[in-house]
Amino acid sequence: MSIIDHPDWDLSERGMKDAQRHREKIDDAIRKNVRDVIADESIITKKHGKKVRVPVKGLKDFKFIYDTGKSGAGVGQGKGKPGDVIYKRDKSPGQGEPDDKNKGSGDMDVEVDIDYLIKVMFDELGLPYIEEKTKVETLVPKGWKFDAITKKGIYPRLHKKRTIIEAIKRTSMDAGEVQEATNCDIDDAFRALIQANHDIVKAIEVVKSGKLDKSIDPDDGLFTIDDDDLRYRQIEESFEMQSNAVVIAMMDISGSMTKEKKYLTRSLLFWLTQFLRKVYENVKIKFIVHTTEAKIVAEDEFFNRESSGGTQSYTAFELAEYLIDSEFSPEEWNIYIFYSSDGEDFDPKRTISTINRLVDRKVNMIAYAEVNPDVEEFAGWWQNNNLIKVMKKSFKFLTKKIQDTEFYKDAEKHIVAGLIKNRNHVWPMLSHMLFERKK
Repeated sequence: MSIIDHPDWDLSERGMKDAQRHREKIDDAIRKNVRDVIADESIITKKHGKKVRVPVKGLKDFKFIYDTGKSGAGVGQGKGKPGDVIYKRDKSPGQGEPDDKNKGSGDMDVEVDIDYLIKVMFDELGLPYIEEKTKVETLVPKGWKFDAITKKGIYPRLHKKRTIIEAIKRTSMDAGEVQEATNCDIDDAFRALIQANHDIVKAIEVVKSGKLDKSIDPDDGLFTIDDDDLRYRQIEESFEMQSNAVVIAMMDISGSMTKEKKYLTRSLLFWLTQFLRKVYENVKIKFIVHTTEAKIVAEDEFFNRESSGGTQSYTAFELAEYLIDSEFSPEEWNIYIFYSSDGEDFDPKRTISTINRLVDRKVNMIAYAEVNPDVEEFAGWWQNNNLIKVMKKSFKFLTKKIQDTEFYKDAEKHIVAGLIKNRNHVWPMLSHMLFERKK
């Protein structure tokens, strides 16, 4: 049989290394650009396990382009030297080179799993206040397992290894008893047991009478298995400890809440729940909408309900208070309250009073996102009834300015707030709410 060899066959290994390097470059590029794409509608509307296309800046998708014969150079035109141009494209607009208006479009789209993108986000951000409050755990059935080992059971569940271990332990103890009674060495004690068929009394008599057969190998028949040595597996129901978390998502759906404002709310809520699911196995989400009255709705209605009517924010917080008292005790649940509105509130003082009652219940976090691109255009009555302005006067906020907006945090009361003017503020708000963990 002929064996064919070629000195350049290691090119296949180089190809794998190049592919791995390319994957690493893509991963690095996604991590650097993730904050620019997290508010993209095609991403937050996807479900787990689905793939999404993420634009990656700084990476170009190179391709081989064959010469048409016009340049007089190209593949197969003789030996080349380092620096030779194999193919030079015509730079005139319309011939494959972008004009000045379209320059900078050399990015590429990468298709990734939505779960991978969530992991990248989670690597960048951590969750607030989780370590400050003891997780309440619940026993959750996990299935059945062979765990307990007992002396009684049925033969199909015989644990052979444990049975042999018990037999060896018992035989060693018997040999020790023979050795102690006769002052013989341990090998003679084992020979006596084998000669006496593992009867301790007879083994002692064999040694004392001088009738011990020295030709017996002490390792032959080292142990026998008695009924007392048998060990059986027992099947038991398995439970695991899981921590409970509930997200109470609340949104103003009054007439001033536009489609874009509700979309910004959805972006923030999407990532908040994804992060919480990374920490807690059992996460429930309750959706509340309000105008001058509040009610619990399904998820689809929460995001798609038409806007109309006036605004009384306290109705949503009072309904959240009722849910906590009736279903989600802080002693059993980690509670995250998320509220979004455009800031207009007919009775902000009552809203603040309700928020303080929720703080007294030791909830993990109360987050308020004011989504209002036109906030600076309002004045007069609205300024005096703007919820975030009233909150700034009511709580000991530390202010952080990012880009052209502000974010606030009262660490003592676990309250965070921020002004979201556009989609570029989604990442800063998440970073403010889900700050980096201590290392």
